[in-house]
Amino acid sequence: MGATLKYTALATLGFSVALAGSAFAADLMPIKAPPAAYVPTVSAWEFEIGARYFGSTGRSQYDLYDAAGAAMVSRLTYTGTTAHAGEAFGRLDHSSGVFIKGFGGFGGIGEGKLQDEDFPPFVVPYSSTDSRQRNGDFSYFSADLGYNVWSNNAFKVGAFAGYFHYSEKLDAFGCTQTAGSAICVPSIPDSVHVIRQETDWDALRIGVNAQWFLTDRLKFTLDAAWIPYASLDARDTHLLRIGVPGGFTGPTRQTGDGYGVMIEGVLSYAVTQNLSLGVGGRYWRIETGAHEATMHFEESAIPVGAFAPQKLTFETERYGGFVQLSYKFGGAPVMASY
Repeated sequence: MGATLKYTALATLGFSVALAGSAFAADLMPIKAPPAAYVPTVSAWEFEIGARYFGSTGRSQYDLYDAAGAAMVSRLTYTGTTAHAGEAFGRLDHSSGVFIKGFGGFGGIGEGKLQDEDFPPFVVPYSSTDSRQRNGDFSYFSADLGYNVWSNNAFKVGAFAGYFHYSEKLDAFGCTQTAGSAICVPSIPDSVHVIRQETDWDALRIGVNAQWFLTDRLKFTLDAAWIPYASLDARDTHLLRIGVPGGFTGPTRQTGDGYGVMIEGVLSYAVTQNLSLGVGGRYWRIETGAHEATMHFEESAIPVGAFAPQKLTFETERYGGFVQLSYKFGGAPVMASY
């Protein structure tokens, strides 16, 4: 019994010494650090570029008054100016919050109608005629510089200022009398080009851009801009009155200052980390104030100077929807859900 206890004690002591030695040896050995976690490189810049199809309709109207602006002489209204355009767009964002964005497009205005009204006492009785609009076109360009004043994982809200240019050409064919006088009696066939309206607006934009990240793939973007100042440079050409006695030598220039609004919303879906599809809509309106534009008859009359400049009110409106495809470079790392 005593021998057994003795051997058991010796064995326990030997095991304890061996265990302590192993621990001491481990303390003396260098420790290998765990591998560092991979941190993907995040670019300070994010660039998105894309293309859109923009389908729209529009309205353009000017009201012509006498030289004093006291009495309305005539009104020309283009309505239902259906258009199709191709458009490119892009946006460059920096991690500091600064961004640059813009878009530009060109398209054809295939259909529409012109109503030409003349009022007493200049034309007695009141007259209204209709013409068909076709073969028109339009182009536009916008560029903005902004800064995101508020940004988190769900929202980005920024303010911006920029420039907008819009050009439109409308061509009217034929003439049918619909009320009053006999200006277009008998009717002029649709094969005859009767009036051309060319309009250019150059405008300053000030607005707010907001992005709402609904999910890691779905984003809604709202762009709302006020136009505090716009410059109008337009030309009206009554083709059947050029070169005839008492007619015109060419286009009659229209100039003035105006203001307006531009609103756009886009819902986009990220198919991959870089490629997105989207659908959106927009509304544009630019106008001069009442009597704040001028029709320069003195520059185009026969003889030149036979008519004084007259007061004018002018407005342009376009609205519609679009679909888009875009590709993104740089920015945040890939999310696991892609």
